[in-house]
Amino acid sequence: MSHYDLVILSLFHPKVVHGGAQQCAYDLFLNLRKYSNLKVCFIGATSPQTNLRTKASAYLRKVPGAEDEFYFFTGEYDYFWHNCVDSRAVKDLTLFLRKLEPRSVFLSHYMHIGIDLLGLLRFALPEVHISVGLHEMLFACLADGQMVKKTNGGLCSKAEPELCAMCFPHITADTFMARHKHNVDLLEMADSYIVPARHLGGVLVREMGIDAQRVHVINHPIDLERYPAQAPMPDSSTQRPIRFGFFGQFVDNKGIHVLLKAGDLLNRSQPLRPFQIVINGGNKNFASGDYQAKVEGMIHDSHAWEHGEVVELGGYTHDELIRRMAGVDVVVVPSTWPEVFGLVVTEAFACYKPVIAAFIGGLAERVQHGVDGFNFVARDPADLAAKMALFLEMDHDRYLQMAHAAHQTASRLSPKRALESYYKALAVGGHG
Repeated sequence: MSHYDLVILSLFHPKVVHGGAQQCAYDLFLNLRKYSNLKVCFIGATSPQTNLRTKASAYLRKVPGAEDEFYFFTGEYDYFWHNCVDSRAVKDLTLFLRKLEPRSVFLSHYMHIGIDLLGLLRFALPEVHISVGLHEMLFACLADGQMVKKTNGGLCSKAEPELCAMCFPHITADTFMARHKHNVDLLEMADSYIVPARHLGGVLVREMGIDAQRVHVINHPIDLERYPAQAPMPDSSTQRPIRFGFFGQFVDNKGIHVLLKAGDLLNRSQPLRPFQIVINGGNKNFASGDYQAKVEGMIHDSHAWEHGEVVELGGYTHDELIRRMAGVDVVVVPSTWPEVFGLVVTEAFACYKPVIAAFIGGLAERVQHGVDGFNFVARDPADLAAKMALFLEMDHDRYLQMAHAAHQTASRLSPKRALESYYKALAVGGHG
């Protein structure tokens, strides 16, 4: 195998499991292929839940019909220590990476690959530049890296072993302390860290003691050539329902229940214009059973609304995104955890859709209030309903102004501009 300038590793390949983190990693791969002369390889991990199968002894396989793309079959995974239960998998991956002879390795998301790969890489490829991408607080928080208490749903300001043990009473505080040291020791082996928002960079420095000079804040870019959305047209109709769209994972802390509660409050206010809530939510199997039942109950109750309705369309692929976006007027991002970036915000902007986003975590850095959307108080259905009402009352010229401002925001997240930052963070220099 020939020498590679960069190898990108991701928790999934977006062809297998759709999600923001893996799509961002794959977009970086595609952008480097398109805009640079660097030789780049992409490796997407799998898990038994994906139902993608290979031979028991084959941990890596070329993606059919793709160049420089591979699947990594991890088998069972330990989410506490973040490593593959079968250590042969990550050892085979390390040997495979040695054969690729990369100048730089970017572990864009270590879930389903294992944080212990950092130690193996540092030993097997001592001269290689190692970068770690972070998309949530998994390094500090066992509760899906979201810093949300399992005891009462409150937010955590710091991951303290004693408080972590309250969320997981079957695990001792001493064990959480050992986990923290384990993560610190392994993360310290990386040369640089790439985060999509200042909020996450601050958490990494505060929780792990990482030198802030090694942390690179790079907003995930978007190639508008891959989002050929149509600009909204003038429309004098005030009778058509305003359509509020949810896009993303159908999981507990994405806040679908907050949106539905806001819809109920909006309906009760008897607005002069009708509305729809369109739920484009995938991977429902990753949500807790209680949460699924709660949301399904709220959707059932919405059938009695007089001024609005809920439409559930299910999951979607990247290829379907533009068509789904065309079916809404406003995108709502009601996350209840300190989401660190929110790729859907950028995708909405690329499709000329203003955004109503929870003012929390990295999301608080995304929307220019009153310009390309509105912020609302996180976890507050009443405030969300108030922001939704603004669109029901808004004249179409004002809506068009916000829609074009949203697209202008997306245009500033150009791949070429972002790649200049990636070259430095990944130590691949220039254009190859």
